[in-house]
Amino acid sequence: MYSSQPADISLGEKCRTLVSLRADKTESRFFVGTNCVPNPSSNGVYMLRYDSEANEVSVDAKLSHPIGSIAAMCTSPTEASVLMTATEGSSDATLWKVPPEVMLSSHDDKYDNEDESNRHNHSSRDLFMTNTESMEVMATLPAGGADLVDVKWRDPGDEGAVSAGDVLTIDRQGRICQWDVGFGQAEQIQSVQAPSDKLPRWQPRVVWDPHGNGNAVAVTRGPSVGLLDWRMDTSIPSGTVDSFLAHRYAVTDLDYNPNKPFVLATAGQDALIKFWDLRSAKQPLLVARGGHSHWAYRVMYNPFHDQLLLSSGTDSQVNLWRCSTISSAPLMTLDDSDNGDDASDTSAPNVLVDRYEHNDSVYGLAWGAADAWIYMSLGYDGKAVANHVPSKEKYKILL
Repeated sequence: MYSSQPADISLGEKCRTLVSLRADKTESRFFVGTNCVPNPSSNGVYMLRYDSEANEVSVDAKLSHPIGSIAAMCTSPTEASVLMTATEGSSDATLWKVPPEVMLSSHDDKYDNEDESNRHNHSSRDLFMTNTESMEVMATLPAGGADLVDVKWRDPGDEGAVSAGDVLTIDRQGRICQWDVGFGQAEQIQSVQAPSDKLPRWQPRVVWDPHGNGNAVAVTRGPSVGLLDWRMDTSIPSGTVDSFLAHRYAVTDLDYNPNKPFVLATAGQDALIKFWDLRSAKQPLLVARGGHSHWAYRVMYNPFHDQLLLSSGTDSQVNLWRCSTISSAPLMTLDDSDNGDDASDTSAPNVLVDRYEHNDSVYGLAWGAADAWIYMSLGYDGKAVANHVPSKEKYKILL
């Protein structure tokens, strides 16, 4: 039965990384990486499943990650059982394969011998009474240099197949490497040093341009954003700028609009979310204020409907924004009869439409790959929460 209420589960461990299984288009599943620094060998990757009928989040498996706490993680866009991790304090990334028996397990398997009335009587502790599974190491990506802080796997989009050079790694000093990970092997194709900044360095983030045919990327460096084109060592995509000042303090995250070229969203330590037209980035297209009272740490477009965007921060907030006027399909009529203050006036074209408060800083965000209207957030305390886009918001976009 469908529910609009959030569903959550507490993993009981410090966690910082959350990604969806992008290649799984039938079930809403997510990977969560632990961040147990004092005991690195005890770290692991939880595979979570959201069941929309029962409105619950459950654990399918815990997968061992004995090489240390997880700093960054991404999943293959074509193979649900393949993921990549970067370990805290290491300059290497690792390509893993999840055991087939874990991938084939389903939510119904947990309850085959139970009636419907007992399905919801399980505590989080009951869900963890399984052995930790081991993952197969497919390849190691020896980037060298400083510690890796981010890994990204390009979505092939309409091409339908992963091509050479679809993986990026970036280290703490801003060195970006492009990798070919086909056939279970890893080969570095090229590398480049991202533009530097003169202020104290915040760990950089990198993102593929989904409209750049695998050639263009954006990278954060302090309060600035740099744009690189792999076809020319450190040049820029045609018609855009090479570097621009985005925030007063450090830029913490960035994401391209999946449907509209040249539009980039950034989050910053100034607690703001900004939107930029990269063809002329002297001033932002839009600034989303009031959603965060401390650092805005993550920002993420809905992969299907670019009117919707998520942000999270160290203030424990998760915000769902509507950014209609700068989307690929602006909403033409917004005639809600609801009245209220700015936080609840959903008749505005650009507005904060929903929010959820965790108990700790929120470092992980992910949209569901199987359902465009589901998203999950992850607090540092290990609490994972599945939420829905409000039905009223969904109908405004679809109708």
